[in-house]
Amino acid sequence: MIFPPAATRRLVATSAALVVSCWATPSALADPSAELNAPSAAADRPSSDESLPRHARQGFVAKTDDDALERRTGLTVTIDNVEPVSITAGEPLELSGTVANTGTTLWKDAQVYLAMDEVPATTKAGLADFAATDEAFGSRVTKYGLFDEIGAVPPDRSKAYQLSVPYGDLPIESRAPGVYHVGVHVLAGNRDGRDLDSDARADTLMPSIPQDLTGLPPTRVVTLIPVTAGVLRHADGDFVDDQLARQIAFGGRLRNLLDFAAQAPPDSLQLVVDPALRDAVAAMADGYVVRSLRQDANDEEGSPGSGSEDATIWLADLDSASERHHVLLMPWGNPHASALAGNEMAGIVDAAVLASTTYAASEPVGTLVAGWQTEGESTRRGLAASAAAGTSLQIVAQRNLVGLQPVDDAGYLPTVAAVTTRRGPVTTLVSTARLASQRLGRNTSALQFRQGMLAETTVRSLTAQPEAESATVLALPFRWDPGPAASITSLAAAYDFPLVTPQAALREAETTATPYAGQVVLSGSQPGMPQAVLEATARLRDNGRTLVGLLTESRREATELNQQLGVAGSSFWQWRPRRAEILIRRQARESTMRTSQVTVTGPTFVALSSESGRFPLTITNDLDVSVTLDVVVSPQNPALQIEPIEDMELAAGQRRDIDVLSRADGSGLTPVRVRLSTVEGRKFGAPWDFNVRATQIGVAIWVVMGVGAAVLFIASGFRILRRIRTSSLKPREKPSP
Repeated sequence: MIFPPAATRRLVATSAALVVSCWATPSALADPSAELNAPSAAADRPSSDESLPRHARQGFVAKTDDDALERRTGLTVTIDNVEPVSITAGEPLELSGTVANTGTTLWKDAQVYLAMDEVPATTKAGLADFAATDEAFGSRVTKYGLFDEIGAVPPDRSKAYQLSVPYGDLPIESRAPGVYHVGVHVLAGNRDGRDLDSDARADTLMPSIPQDLTGLPPTRVVTLIPVTAGVLRHADGDFVDDQLARQIAFGGRLRNLLDFAAQAPPDSLQLVVDPALRDAVAAMADGYVVRSLRQDANDEEGSPGSGSEDATIWLADLDSASERHHVLLMPWGNPHASALAGNEMAGIVDAAVLASTTYAASEPVGTLVAGWQTEGESTRRGLAASAAAGTSLQIVAQRNLVGLQPVDDAGYLPTVAAVTTRRGPVTTLVSTARLASQRLGRNTSALQFRQGMLAETTVRSLTAQPEAESATVLALPFRWDPGPAASITSLAAAYDFPLVTPQAALREAETTATPYAGQVVLSGSQPGMPQAVLEATARLRDNGRTLVGLLTESRREATELNQQLGVAGSSFWQWRPRRAEILIRRQARESTMRTSQVTVTGPTFVALSSESGRFPLTITNDLDVSVTLDVVVSPQNPALQIEPIEDMELAAGQRRDIDVLSRADGSGLTPVRVRLSTVEGRKFGAPWDFNVRATQIGVAIWVVMGVGAAVLFIASGFRILRRIRTSSLKPREKPSP
């Protein structure tokens, strides 16, 4: 078989990482995301001890008693592989995993046993009982040869185990269909001796279905996979840190997410992708710079990022997954629509949705946008704002619709609700974060998800009314990490399971919606958007829209602003508010600095001695792009009227002088302010202030002045005439001898 280059690199990296996880010391693994569990059942167990990286529990949300047991003994055990995925007559049950010693006690003669409940769960309540079990359960298989003797487990070391129990030796009596509670128990001794109590344990669920499935309708399953992460970038595109590189590298959360998707059959998953994340990874693939907030504040240069190669691989794998599975887009940056709508800032949601649809028009990703706020948490106003922004589908968590009623006797809630809002009913996909009565956690492993889904669908089919299909919308956590074993956890057997019908989100949304007019309440599980971040976002919005309105050709800048606004309103900032405020305010100042490069100047004083007159103004564009603007002249006294000035366009670097015509209906001193504005009326830049003195001379004054001039002229004429006459009548004097 020939692997593509990306797959080959992942295969080599997987093998290398498995070796590292087995043999490296904890100090050699500085990055927790690189931690791996022991090899799967397909690999031979090493004959010597394994050094232990920092151990991370896999599975559903950890049970209290298991945590207490781990603290007491320092031992943990995982179930990394189960074959087959369901209990099947005639086939042995095989489990493998790792026993790790995170404590300081030397545990000797460790043995790993299979344990099972004898009676399966066949109802939702039965699964809930399994989930509530904090103590050891079921019967152990103690027959010699059917448990694994792994020997001593020293501190900071781990050992792999493998179990294979024939079908006939499973401790189940009736062989009835349902869901069986399956676990592994670790018994070991220390210097104080040994007892029969478990020193570590782990559990999972395994369905058993009859050969004749008549009357057992399959369950429609929508699997929502959020592909999103916080994106920390400066206005110029540089990255604030290199955390994203670690997430897309081997062992990172986002890398594991795509490995999980690669294991699923085509069209079985519903990926919901944040295009801001894809855009950021694409920028990394082309080479990028990391510049910290401190470096930015000190005008220092950043350094090259380390994740370009991983970004190229991850991006290719995301596009491949997008071709194989159903894809919806999030609004750009996943804005907190509920907080924004509650603060009269729904326009930020509009901008984020527009940014996503614009991006989708030129990139190989989905074309439709879904309103899915973090973990499905939403208010009624948030749903309405998201729908009004143009999203094709809304997704909300069951726990927010506190008054939603079951649709059947088994107690299952509807998957589609028509939520009443002021804008009318909003069709909403109702998701759940509980699987087989257990809450899906950030570290729920791919294996536990698979087995939980099989258990959930089996019980739903067993309790469904004849000819009535059940449905569930499974929403994985927004920061879900399926673990590095996701690349070797087969999902084909799960989504091809006879009682499972994979469903696309949009297809499920077309089913009959249950009207809902009850409360839509946030669960309180998230800190909420800080007011300082909302205020900074509002400033960015205002300053950015002014800049976009000023530019003559603003399509690119408008798109960039929509993207900036989507990220500024991101739900991610709930957990990093201070950093958010700094980044957003710097972006807002950047817009202000650019608009301030377009200025107006004029005279400091103007004197009008007639009813009308003109004064000069100078408009200067120091930007490197063309601008279109209005000049607004506002006299404080309405008696001074200014002739309207037409919109003007200035090329890059252009300076233009204009004459402004004014008319005065009276005399006096009037302050005048000149402002520049966009053609939409958004004022910007520093104003120019000056005074105008108008002097109005009336008709009476002109008459008096005319009469006076005439009298003066006549008087002067008489004097001149008289002098002429006088000089002509005087006799001439005789000349002297």
